[in-house]
Amino acid sequence: MDNRGMMTSLLTIGAAGAAIYGITKGVQNGTFQKLPQQVSNVVQNAMNNQTVQQIAQPLQNVMNMQNSGQSNTNQNQDAPTTYQLQQHVGSSGQS
Repeated sequence: MDNRGMMTSLLTIGAAGAAIYGITKGVQNGTFQKLPQQVSNVVQNAMNNQTVQQIAQPLQNVMNMQNSGQSNTNQNQDAPTTYQLQQHVGSSGQS
């Protein structure tokens, strides 16, 4: 095995060992018992963030338009075109 392959193998084994050590310590001191609640809190706080809501609103509008078009077959609602979405959200790809 050449030097590069040996170094890669040693780094891989070291990373795996560090991960195993960290998981073991986390289980022993109870960190992982708190983890689901912490993740839940982060997600809840992110969803209450005004910026996240502003970014998600156009996507929710598109999904609502598509769902109402599928559920109500008597009404002919098409999904917005790419051009309409770019005008609503703003396109960084066009000058």
